[in-house]
Amino acid sequence: MRKLTLQEWASIAEIAGAFAVVISLVFVILSLERNTAAITSQVGDTSYEAVRELNLLRLNNPELFDITMKASASLDGLDETELEKYRIWVHAYIDLWERFYDWDMSGVIVEDHGGWHEYFSAWTGRHVTKELWDDIKWQFTNPDFNRHVEAALTR
Repeated sequence: MRKLTLQEWASIAEIAGAFAVVISLVFVILSLERNTAAITSQVGDTSYEAVRELNLLRLNNPELFDITMKASASLDGLDETELEKYRIWVHAYIDLWERFYDWDMSGVIVEDHGGWHEYFSAWTGRHVTKELWDDIKWQFTNPDFNRHVEAALTR
């Protein structure tokens, strides 16, 4: 049996190194997929927690609860202070919706993730008037998102 030359050993080492690189790339890809799934799950959990907190704020704050109930009937029934508090509460919800929209547009979540679009569209149709949206929309600078909200108002 003949002995391998240094050149042949170098070629064998090069091939083994290439296999090692391929194997490590496979592990990196698998790790990225798991990490992406974990991030997507965390985004969903955080978002549902934010909606829950806004709902609990309303439930546990009798003044805010009364304001939102009055506003459901008509914004005309609110005094200036109540209307401003209602605007802030509505802004918090729409701000959260904008975050979902941005995540969807950037590919962090998929559109049907938990039905967020349907939820916020229905919520907006129920709690936001065109006049109220016109008062607060200057705070939302993404024209595509603004059209999204306006479509929910025309349902």
